[in-house]
Amino acid sequence: MFSLPWLELSRFKRHTITRLAMIVIAVIPAIYGGLYLASNWNPTDNLDKLQAAVVNEDTGAKKPNSDGESLHAGDELVDEITPKGEGGFDWTETSQEEADDGLAEGKYFAILEIPEGFSKNLVSTGGDDPEQAGLQLRTDDAHNFIVGQVANTVLTEIKSGLNKTTTAEYVSQVYVGFNDIHSQTEKAANGASDLHDGASDLHDGTGSLVDGTTKLDKGVGTLQTGIIDLDDGAGKLVKGSGDLKNGADALSESTTEAKNGSKKLADGAGQVADGTGQLRDVADDATDKADDLKKKADDLVDGTRPKLERAEDDFETARTSVNGDVDDRVEKLKEKYPDDPDVAKLSDDVDTLGGDLDDAHSRAKDAKDKAKDLEDPVKDAVDDVMDKIHDADKKIGKLDDGAQEVATGADDLHSGLVKLDAGAGKLAKGAGDLNDGIVQLKDGTAKAKTGVGDLKDGSSKLVDGSTKLDKGAGKLEDGSGELADGLEDGLKQIPTYDKNDRENRSDVVAVPVDADKVKDNAVDAYGEGLAAFFVSLALWIGGMITYMVLNAIPYRALTSSASSSRIAWAGYVPGLLFGAAQVAVLYLVLTFALDFSAGAWVGTLLFSILVAASFHAVHQLCVAALGGVGRLIALVLLMIQIASAGGTYPVQTAPGIFQAISPFLPMTHAVNGLRTLIAGGDMFIAAQSAVVLLLMTLICLAATVVVCARKRMVTLTQLHPSLSL
Repeated sequence: MFSLPWLELSRFKRHTITRLAMIVIAVIPAIYGGLYLASNWNPTDNLDKLQAAVVNEDTGAKKPNSDGESLHAGDELVDEITPKGEGGFDWTETSQEEADDGLAEGKYFAILEIPEGFSKNLVSTGGDDPEQAGLQLRTDDAHNFIVGQVANTVLTEIKSGLNKTTTAEYVSQVYVGFNDIHSQTEKAANGASDLHDGASDLHDGTGSLVDGTTKLDKGVGTLQTGIIDLDDGAGKLVKGSGDLKNGADALSESTTEAKNGSKKLADGAGQVADGTGQLRDVADDATDKADDLKKKADDLVDGTRPKLERAEDDFETARTSVNGDVDDRVEKLKEKYPDDPDVAKLSDDVDTLGGDLDDAHSRAKDAKDKAKDLEDPVKDAVDDVMDKIHDADKKIGKLDDGAQEVATGADDLHSGLVKLDAGAGKLAKGAGDLNDGIVQLKDGTAKAKTGVGDLKDGSSKLVDGSTKLDKGAGKLEDGSGELADGLEDGLKQIPTYDKNDRENRSDVVAVPVDADKVKDNAVDAYGEGLAAFFVSLALWIGGMITYMVLNAIPYRALTSSASSSRIAWAGYVPGLLFGAAQVAVLYLVLTFALDFSAGAWVGTLLFSILVAASFHAVHQLCVAALGGVGRLIALVLLMIQIASAGGTYPVQTAPGIFQAISPFLPMTHAVNGLRTLIAGGDMFIAAQSAVVLLLMTLICLAATVVVCARKRMVTLTQLHPSLSL
């Protein structure tokens, strides 16, 4: 039974290249499945590696009814999402221009834009004109479409969190409003109680008022008698105030004349003070110039003699040089050139120069001696002049001080007389006003006599009005009592909420319905969810590779006496062995390289071997029946199964044609079975898939037996095929 399969496998032991081919057959599915699953293992947990920009233009806003408390929702949102990995992306706060450039260049995959009035619109929910606070999330499908879809989910999560926070804040303010209403109603109830107490006091007071107005009416009669006496006294005051007014007018005229004279005195003293001040300035300037002149004279005296001494020394040095070295050199020249007229002339010039230097030395010495003799007389004369100048400057200063004191005194005298004149004027005016007032008092007393009669009539009316007021106060007392009782009853019906109660109620109202997502048979990573699809793809590719290297059937055996079933079995067994090896290598790579795990390991491995067996049976049939064209058909089948196997999205989301053919393709059942076993789901589904795959395997093997039987007959088409791949 295994002699023919072993004979087929023994062909690969002859050369190194064939042995390597056997390794490649076993490893290719592992490379294919491992690479694809590694690239898609857990992309959603690596979204923090995608850079995104957040542009915050929010300026903040003051919360209503919060004693000036501000909300900076934009800054809070940026602080929440910018830590690496928060919010689904690696968020970076940037300017609008930098964000736009980054999105266009592909540096940023998304831009979250927070508008200027974001906080203002959020706090408006507690005001009279609420507005929605908008956020904008921009993506660029030209760089990646899937990121745009993920970004929508991120935006939804951000928006849900903000809505919950904003609603909770608004509802909290509502509950605070209930507390405020309760507090204000309590104050109103207390005020109504106080009003009732006050109304009671008012009623008591109006009773006293009635008694008082009665007494007032009697007092007005007494006042009427006193007004008559007041009118007689006012007549006497009119005469005395007239005499006072005349005396005050005379005093005012005298002070005016004195004020004018003091003004002239102050002006003259001021002019004298100005002149002495100018004289003092001139004297100070002259003193400064004299000091400067003295300094220059001292410098001249001190500097002249040293300069003359240096001149004397210089002339002495020059004379010695000429009479010494120069004479010697000239004499040597005369000895060397006794007949040369130029040398003779040079000798004469040197003698003349020596004489001139002697004369200059004598004059410098005389000048030095004369300068020395003049030093002391010049200094004494300058010092004497400076003493006189300083003495004159001091006397001019004393004169200016005296003139200033005189001017100040004259000004003070004038100021005093001005005040005296003003006081005298006020006295005269006051006396006149007093006289006018007393005259008016006289007129008023006359009118008072008339008015007191009217007052007597009014006091009688006041007695009647106070009696009516007392009755109204009684009614106010009864009404305020009813108001106080009503407010007390209403206060008991208004609820209040403490801080913890408000927070709990606000959270419940903000999210009245909570929902949790529960996954049955959950897998650890996105890659494990796709593993069933990619393992099936890898094993299908493995079957294609296997029968690219192996013969689908041992063609030489077709001419032997072996049965067709044995020949088909001989071509299938090597592929089955390679399929098992492919499964083993594939799961070793997934387990150790990607930390892959399965809910039912034994079942997963056995089912995967069954998948490999089924796929190899399909590939053996295609190649055995059609040769190279069969390999092309296997590739076409791969593309059809990728679209209809439901490996990524459920097959129900695919077009109708794919839904129709899906149950008849082996990869559909391979994906369903592996997905159930890896996640640890219902084993009945895996068993159904295993039965279908086993039936497909048997059908393909039976078809391969038929193909072997037919291939024992060679046709002309087989000898000369129209297409060879």
